[in-house]
Amino acid sequence: MAADVLAAVMLPGAIAVVLIIAAAVINARDVRRRDPVRRFTRQQRRAGMARAGGVCEMETGFGRRCSRAAEHGDHFYPWSKGGSTSLQNFVAACGRCNCAKGARIPSPGQQLRLERRRRTYVPLDAAVAVGERQPLP
Repeated sequence: MAADVLAAVMLPGAIAVVLIIAAAVINARDVRRRDPVRRFTRQQRRAGMARAGGVCEMETGFGRRCSRAAEHGDHFYPWSKGGSTSLQNFVAACGRCNCAKGARIPSPGQQLRLERRRRTYVPLDAAVAVGERQPLP
């Protein structure tokens, strides 16, 4: 009986330890990956805001585009997680969406939905790709 209880407690504990170690290794790799430049240049901000038409590019419920005015230039893939400071990684965001996103890594589904939405308001010859990470040194 005691062996069964011990086994039931040990398995979740071992899984938690493995997950903590994996998170620490991933975080250490992302710190080395950080772009030395954190802030977007004025030209990047102007080009990114013009591309978005001055409207937030983030999504609200049901994958729709937020309709509020863009106030911030945000890294789609967070700078703290290795996102580059480039126009491809620039997303125009309102204050609410920018704060709600925080430094979370967007899902591949969010990335695809943003690229799909960009095709509706970006000229055909312009790039719609979003998200870019720095390579590991």
